[in-house]
Amino acid sequence: MKFLIFRGPLDLNIRDYKAKALPFSKVLSASQGGIEKVLFDQAYRGRLCFISCHFYDGYTSKWSSYYLELQPYESTCFALAGGCNTITFPKPDSRIKISVGSQEFDVVMTDESRYRYYLPLALRQAMVASDGIPVTIKTTWDKYRNYRVGDESRKLLGAVLNRNDEIEPPRMIDSSIQSVEERLNELMKLREKGLIDEQEYNRLRQKALGL
Repeated sequence: MKFLIFRGPLDLNIRDYKAKALPFSKVLSASQGGIEKVLFDQAYRGRLCFISCHFYDGYTSKWSSYYLELQPYESTCFALAGGCNTITFPKPDSRIKISVGSQEFDVVMTDESRYRYYLPLALRQAMVASDGIPVTIKTTWDKYRNYRVGDESRKLLGAVLNRNDEIEPPRMIDSSIQSVEERLNELMKLREKGLIDEQEYNRLRQKALGL
């Protein structure tokens, strides 16, 4: 489990991170200019183990202009995990479904290092146009298949999501079939489009170069 100091919403990677102290259900400026916004949401539900301790399963999510980042988490009994209140972080599905009322959209993970999914324009527009309708993330995780975005966060998604532009989402990174040159060129394009910042570009560039 990561214990991180919250310094800024843009760079925070929620993968493997149970975010107790994040400013949930608040629109935050992700950059100094304040143009890009982010929103954090969390949902969990409790369960009891055989020694009457209280355990729970949940999700932490981060929403930005074009993306959703999603981290499931669970607390497990000491008999199973070697210590009470042990937190584990299941890997989310590479493909999920997001429903907005009766509409349902397929969503694909595009960056495994951040558990980041690209939100198609039609989905973003549906969420903005129907801010009173529940948004539910549907997964195959048997502990918590359907994560409904909290009501307070749901009301604020329209202030965060881009509702005008469809971009070419970055492909899922697969180092086994992608050359270093191809990976570096892709990272440069993402940086030029503003889809990743300089810090993330440098981190992924070093990773691609094997540094």
